[in-house]
Amino acid sequence: MPVSQDCLKSIAQNFGVVLLYHGTFNESPSILGSDFHNTTAEQLFKQLESLSRYFRFVSIDEFSAASDRSGLASVTIDDGYRSVLEETVRVFEALEIPAALFLNRAFMQGKSFWRDKVRLVSSNKWVEEFEQRFAGRFTMRPGQSFYRYTKNPANNSIDVENALDEFLEDRGTLASFSELYLQGEAMLKPHPLIAYGSHSVNHYVMSSLSEQEQWREIEENRRFLNSFENVQTTDVFSVPFGGERDYNDATMQLAGEAGHSALLLSRGMIQKGEHVDRGVLPEIDRLMPRTSSAEGLHSFLFEKAAV
Repeated sequence: MPVSQDCLKSIAQNFGVVLLYHGTFNESPSILGSDFHNTTAEQLFKQLESLSRYFRFVSIDEFSAASDRSGLASVTIDDGYRSVLEETVRVFEALEIPAALFLNRAFMQGKSFWRDKVRLVSSNKWVEEFEQRFAGRFTMRPGQSFYRYTKNPANNSIDVENALDEFLEDRGTLASFSELYLQGEAMLKPHPLIAYGSHSVNHYVMSSLSEQEQWREIEENRRFLNSFENVQTTDVFSVPFGGERDYNDATMQLAGEAGHSALLLSRGMIQKGEHVDRGVLPEIDRLMPRTSSAEGLHSFLFEKAAV
């Protein structure tokens, strides 16, 4: 059943919302598998245009700093797939909506995202072979899928990536995904509506790492972004994966020490208007629209507001 305008107005009066996107390809690359989170430019336009009737879109910095977030919305896009700048800047221009892109240094310098390697193993039906080869090396809960347990905080993400590289190299299929990502600062478009932020060096599960490993992921990526001279940046840190178990107290402490102003999470929640920040840094939750339609997004918001 469609969500009524009155209901959407009520949600906007009491909540703020931060949207999370990943790929914005007109057609999702087959190499990324069928579960890759992709939203076309046309779908994005319809979703944002419909919400702009009820919410005022602001930058992620303005959203995080607001004492009352009701009626505010913000757009964030993680991982640095180049489709974002190739396909969707025109959407933000047409609607005059700001967006923040959160980048990983490793991908911008030619390394492939380790989660894309996980998708490659899955899509080629090599999971059983991988698990036989590395039996007992990684922790998995009963019934937990390969995709899920490879990002279980009990498994150090560096070890997982090393195993993936070893497996794919021996198969002669260490595929490169670098053509899918933004490569180097030259590909970043200076634009008044676009800000760039940190998503760590390698997008590892922070809570799976030692404090020293976390510091390298956070501090080195922040220094990398601070070297950009001609683009807008944001001090907000997008926590890789962003679930409750994907970061810990050390993550928050180290992000603050590195100079970040807030943490972006991905727990599928919307923000109550007035809030109290209790941690070292403000924590901002995001919604990841899995629907392609504006109506589906409205229903999603209604469900979250009712929780």
